[in-house]
Amino acid sequence: MSQKTKNIILTSLKAVVSAGLIYFIITRIDLEKFIANISNFPLWALPIVAVAFCATVLIGGWRWKIFIRPFGKISYWRLVALYYVGYFFNNFLPSGVGGDVVRGYISGKELDNMAGAYSTILAERVSGILATVFLSLVALPFIKFNSQIFFASISLNIGLWTGVLLFLLLPSEKIFEKYFRWLPFNLGEKLKNFATTLRSYRSTPKILISGFFASVLYQGSIILVVALAGYFAGAKLPLPFYFATVPLVWVISLIPISLNAIGVREASFAYFFDLYGAGKSTGFLVSIVVFGISVAAGILGGIIFAFWNSTQKKRPASVRLK
Repeated sequence: MSQKTKNIILTSLKAVVSAGLIYFIITRIDLEKFIANISNFPLWALPIVAVAFCATVLIGGWRWKIFIRPFGKISYWRLVALYYVGYFFNNFLPSGVGGDVVRGYISGKELDNMAGAYSTILAERVSGILATVFLSLVALPFIKFNSQIFFASISLNIGLWTGVLLFLLLPSEKIFEKYFRWLPFNLGEKLKNFATTLRSYRSTPKILISGFFASVLYQGSIILVVALAGYFAGAKLPLPFYFATVPLVWVISLIPISLNAIGVREASFAYFFDLYGAGKSTGFLVSIVVFGISVAAGILGGIIFAFWNSTQKKRPASVRLK
């Protein structure tokens, strides 16, 4: 069986899981209430939520610029634009990391350092996850106690922080060299070099600290967008609820069992909203609104990407990207 066939089968299975989860949610929610929630959601609020969501990318570009500093310079607005391009590929490719691959490739060409560029992407991702679970932990004392949320937040913080610290402290590149040298196409050596490049951040603790702070602001701003969507959807939930639970939704959505987390994300929102009395239908609606705005940001990214491609083709070969 060819790799192309395997990819088609895997994508099809994920699509089936997504469709099944969406069907499961629809059969478990109060459809009349869901329709009423849609009717009561003010259309004029959508541009407000959309602008707020797009504004978060400004913080994301700043964070990326911090992590990219050891490897070279790319203009801030170029990085912001690449974030939108990333949204396009995340939403329109059958993978939640397609945008990261494209962002890493384009920035790697500009830096003339692919390993360094992808290290910045991974550093962003890891710092983002750490900041996310950290925000969840900080919010716990301000919401009604729930054992599932409490232990999930505590466990994620302990597990993820321990894993990152071990990676930074232990000679990870030697582990890759020892146990993965058998991989074909010299992948073991490439993994070792990538780990070495990523671990180079140890020599720039200010960047790690600044990057984490930027990640807290970035992830927090996206949580505020979700809270804004929840407010317009009629969810009478305290702000700490979003900071405690939305991070858990994001972590759960990383499980690669559905197509771009469709279904998994909606089920998670429905569950947590219902857990705190707002109802499954409201959580489902909030998830749809936030995802829809993300898709709209992706369309903007697609326009940016198409414009770049057209301008690149018009340039002489000597001045095109390396």
